[in-house]
Amino acid sequence: APDAVHRLLRDYPPDMHLSDHDGLGGWHVHFGRNGTPAQRWVGQLIAAKLALVVAGDPAVTLGRCAAAGCENYFVDQSRNRTRRFCSNACASRTTVAAHRARAAKNS
Repeated sequence: APDAVHRLLRDYPPDMHLSDHDGLGGWHVHFGRNGTPAQRWVGQLIAAKLALVVAGDPAVTLGRCAAAGCENYFVDQSRNRTRRFCSNACASRTTVAAHRARAAKNS
């Protein structure tokens, strides 16, 4: 993973800076400047966030979906970092499958 993140950082170096949106909000970090083409901005954002994940930043947690057959990853932004699924659809499919398995076992 570190090699891939290094390539992303080389190809899309983040242009990190603090912004307060002209005094309209609190200070926060931007990873690209206004006017940056969308593809480049997304690359900068992804490169910076993945670097934080690989470096073990506790504020950024990456998870893999627990649904059978799903290979998606997600950023866990839940308060206690316990998210298990990439989407509500995967969570629902897993819950329904477990319910059906219990029902079949009890019949």
